[in-house]
Amino acid sequence: MILIIHTTFSVVALLAGIIFLLPKGTEKHKKMGYLYTISMLICVVTSFGLFNIWGGFGVYHVLSIVSFITLIIALYFPLFARHNKHWVVQHSIWMGYSYVGLVMAGGSHLFGVFPDWPSWLRVVAFWVFPYVLGSILIFKNKNEAVKKAISNLKNKN
Repeated sequence: MILIIHTTFSVVALLAGIIFLLPKGTEKHKKMGYLYTISMLICVVTSFGLFNIWGGFGVYHVLSIVSFITLIIALYFPLFARHNKHWVVQHSIWMGYSYVGLVMAGGSHLFGVFPDWPSWLRVVAFWVFPYVLGSILIFKNKNEAVKKAISNLKNKN
């Protein structure tokens, strides 16, 4: 049952990740952000109930802790650090990496789907490629997205 809950909310978080394509600082952004955050928190919590891969605490549990920390840092800025003039930038970067981590975690589950691929190719396809592409997109779009978010936030107030 825990695997079903974990998988369901992982998919919901992946779909809610469309937020990265939407204008920032809007009500829709905020609602999709709540959906993403709640889904991710459920994924992290349920991950600690999954022991079938390692038979106990393993590397994926460590990565769940990293995922939780990344999400908490991303949420810290809009919730507690709006006085910092770069809070929108920090929020954007950390949320971006939260999503990249989610995509990489999903990729981990594809390792078994392609058992004939050499290990190095699976690592590149499911971990390195999403990380590099995600990093490029996060930093390439950062300034424009942040400007729009600040404009939307000012127009709202």
